[in-house]
Amino acid sequence: LLKPYPQFTSVSLYRNNVGTTSYQGLEIGLRRRLSRGVSYSASYTRSRLLDDASSVFDASILTGPIVNYPVADSFNRALERDYSTGDIPHVLVASVVWDLPTGAGHARQLRGVLGTLANDWAVSTLITLQSGVPVAVTQATNFNAFAGFGVQRPTLVGDPTLPASQRTVSQWFNAAAFAVTPQFALGTGSRNPVRGPSYRNLDLVLIRRVPVRQGARLEIRAEVFNLLNTPPLGAPNAVLGAANFGTITTAGDPRVVQLALKFVF
Repeated sequence: LLKPYPQFTSVSLYRNNVGTTSYQGLEIGLRRRLSRGVSYSASYTRSRLLDDASSVFDASILTGPIVNYPVADSFNRALERDYSTGDIPHVLVASVVWDLPTGAGHARQLRGVLGTLANDWAVSTLITLQSGVPVAVTQATNFNAFAGFGVQRPTLVGDPTLPASQRTVSQWFNAAAFAVTPQFALGTGSRNPVRGPSYRNLDLVLIRRVPVRQGARLEIRAEVFNLLNTPPLGAPNAVLGAANFGTITTAGDPRVVQLALKFVF
């Protein structure tokens, strides 16, 4: 009897793609084309992405009807307004390619044989730095599921964000800032109240070019991914009531080194 339409046992919703999005961003870029064997580029983006319906694009929606839509209150979408799941406020990407010069005598000799090849070593780097993405926090027990609510969010009782110096994989955010919301209440926590770890990565490639014949060469490449061995941490567990609430238990690849051969013709 507490449901808005008690005469219906359940109402299925097929791809109700509604929502509003607001994006504001500033991008700054710097680029140098190849000159004297060196080229580089760098770009920085400062942005903010807000929406109230990130989850409507989830692939699971395409699998069939949705009886319990995962929002705090289907009749008040304003409660969903928050930083988008895809919000990344800071992104910096930079790359450098440097063709190492050879000795003058060697360069003249190569020009005489092949006509154009003057450099046979090259170094390339790529660095990426970006902010962490927002993380949705829910609670293990949805006390309002009987009434058709797909999710029940915790109640905020403090600031969930920890200073950067206090964040560890065993406590990424302030878990004590969340309290279990009882039945018949929606909870005061926003949709995405905390952020996951930032992303830092540096790749390095060393290339040795070996002439094979006119217009063709063999490249011997030593490629190092994640040179500084800063593996990308996974998202923290964000289910209040779980034993590992607020901790990070997954990570991406550590440093990876590989050798490769490339034939260019």
